[in-house]
Amino acid sequence: MYEFWIDDVLVGHSKLERGDAPMGVAFGQFISTDKFEDYKSKAEILDDDSRRWQGLSVKTPEGQELECHTGIAIIEYGPSDAVFAIEATCLGIDWLLYEELFPHHVKAYEDQFED
Repeated sequence: MYEFWIDDVLVGHSKLERGDAPMGVAFGQFISTDKFEDYKSKAEILDDDSRRWQGLSVKTPEGQELECHTGIAIIEYGPSDAVFAIEATCLGIDWLLYEELFPHHVKAYEDQFED
C-alpha cells in the first residue's frame, strides 16, 4: 500500500489500483487512518458534494517518497455527513518510474491496442 502524508502525519493508504499510464496518473480508493480526522477542516470545498486535500506526500510500499510532478490529492465525494467514496490521486509520475511501479496499468493500456 502507498502511504499518504500531510505535515509528516500518516493520514491514509491506497493501493493506487487504477491509472492512466500515458498521463502518469495513478489513483485508487483512499483508506484513512484515525489521524485523517484531524485534517477534515483543512479541505478545499469543491462543491456541496466534494472536498479536496492537497499539499500531501506519498511513499511507496518500500518507504521511498513518490515524486508526482503535477500533484497529489485526496478527494472525498458525497455530502460531508454521507460520504460515499474517497479517492487518492497521484499526477505526473515520470514514465520510467511509472512502468516500474505500475506495470499492470501499463499492460492494461497496451492491451487496448492489440488485435
